[in-house]
Amino acid sequence: PPPMMGGMPGGPSGGASNRTVNVQGISPMVDEGLLAEIFGAFGALTSCEIKHEQTGVNGYCSFADYQSASAALAALNGREVLGSELKVQFVVQATGPKEDTSTHPTVFVGNIGDQIDEYSLFEAFSQYNCSDSRIIRGDDGRCLGYGFITIRTQEDAKAAVAAMEGQRLMGRPLRVSFAKTPRLSEADGLVSQAATGMPSSKSRGPDVIITNVDEVARMATESNVTVHVGNLLGTESEDTLRQSFQEFGEIDNLRVPGKNFGFVQFKEHMSAAKAIAARNGQTPLGFSRPLRCTWAAEKAGGGGGNKNLPPPP
Repeated sequence: PPPMMGGMPGGPSGGASNRTVNVQGISPMVDEGLLAEIFGAFGALTSCEIKHEQTGVNGYCSFADYQSASAALAALNGREVLGSELKVQFVVQATGPKEDTSTHPTVFVGNIGDQIDEYSLFEAFSQYNCSDSRIIRGDDGRCLGYGFITIRTQEDAKAAVAAMEGQRLMGRPLRVSFAKTPRLSEADGLVSQAATGMPSSKSRGPDVIITNVDEVARMATESNVTVHVGNLLGTESEDTLRQSFQEFGEIDNLRVPGKNFGFVQFKEHMSAAKAIAARNGQTPLGFSRPLRCTWAAEKAGGGGGNKNLPPPP
């Protein structure tokens, strides 16, 4: 069967024995020799090849050990090489039918950095009988600072929440709690694209709509004051965003840097939390599709990156 990237089908195949990463966004100027030189800086490679597949140009780098593969992923994912930004993720070989996790307790994990992928998150919680993991990503493919873990039993889930709250993952203290809303995934089929107008994507994980302001506020550090607004049609203006979000608090700045997403930066953390709780999944006046509102990604070391929106084009 073809390899799968990103999500954990019933947990990562082979656990920490997974040593192969998939590389996308490879510049035409990069050949297998240069790719091997770049990734080989993080550990011994057992193979390195570039394939022209239906999905595009893909690189596959296999390491002698998991630690080297993980280090390469953390360092090179999102790194620009010869004018092209790399997307690096673990390759997971499907070994059988996907486990049905629709009845498994779901744990929310917040304050995770850009360098964390589904595999790293799964490994961090692996001792608690995990069945799946998902990182929530924005329209630009970057981690939005939180994700979800499904755990096979309620007892193990309680143990994970108690033990992992405040524990550091790659230098950042985790915020861990039970997800208080249904886990909406492709497996349980509770929400479809036809019903919500939002595209379903395995890379983005479950569509979880949380309307409790305090719970939304706990998903990010208090220094995070920026809302990522996704699923835009591409015709919305900054004025449209302002009119829809100004009721939640004073807006410090806003930007629509991409066709399908924008950012609204508030003065206060709770104002941003109120906006996410009220607008996520809704279609306000002036918009044609339900909005996907989440916390903007936080940079390593805290929320400092949230004080500065992307510069205008």
